Amino acid sequence: MTRQRLPDRRPSLTTELVHECRSYSVTIGFNPATGRIGEVFTHGAKVGSTMDGILDDACIALSLLLQHGVEPAELGSSMGRLGDGKAPASIIGALADLLVREAQS
Repeated sequence: MTRQRLPDRRPSLTTELVHECRSYSVTIGFNPATGRIGEVFTHGAKVGSTMDGILDDACIALSLLLQHGVEPAELGSSMGRLGDGKAPASIIGALADLLVREAQS
């Protein structure tokens, strides 16, 4: 797959995501030519903390996967789940689930 680079200016949506009683601000960027989700950014962990670094790296990885044509539904279904089989096992899974919901709306 070839990476579909996003233009410098593109539409985006910022929303709140709550996972394990913590609130995160999530910005989802869209490819204006296709309307597909092409990137995700997350803030809410303490700046400079390990979790902040993990979220930065996870968002880069998710964004690259999206730009290489991986569908949000594929990302969501590939993430680990808790014992109930539905709840995401991590904040990264919660981000993927949010991308799935946004792609469906």
